[in-house]
Amino acid sequence: MTREEKLRAFVDGYTIEVPAAKVENELSYIMTQLRHGMQYEALSGGEFHLDPRGELEAQRPQLERLAYLEVKQELVLKDVAARQNFTVTRAELEAEAAAMAERQGCSVELIRSFFGEDLAMLERDVKRKKAEDWICEQI
Repeated sequence: MTREEKLRAFVDGYTIEVPAAKVENELSYIMTQLRHGMQYEALSGGEFHLDPRGELEAQRPQLERLAYLEVKQELVLKDVAARQNFTVTRAELEAEAAAMAERQGCSVELIRSFFGEDLAMLERDVKRKKAEDWICEQI
């Protein structure tokens, strides 16, 4: 079972309230991104979409499910991180900043300029990864 399959199985079985407003916001974001992708594709010489809105409306049930799962996964990861009381050390923040700099092909200094000198804004990402790792260990 892949990491993504483990996460999906855990999230599917996890009981948590998923607010409809958050799902609707996520659905709107997904549809906007897809519509922009269709426009870019047409402008860059790819497939032309005569009715992007119609195409997206035809996909609405699948997109609603995707939006629901995205929101639920974020809520589950946040809940798991809180329940497990994960903490983040300075060394973990530094390691994440270095890994991010390598992935992005930039310097750690540039990462610091974006996330703050103390890298505190990376704490959520590190906790999320710890929650994902903990979930994968459970399955």
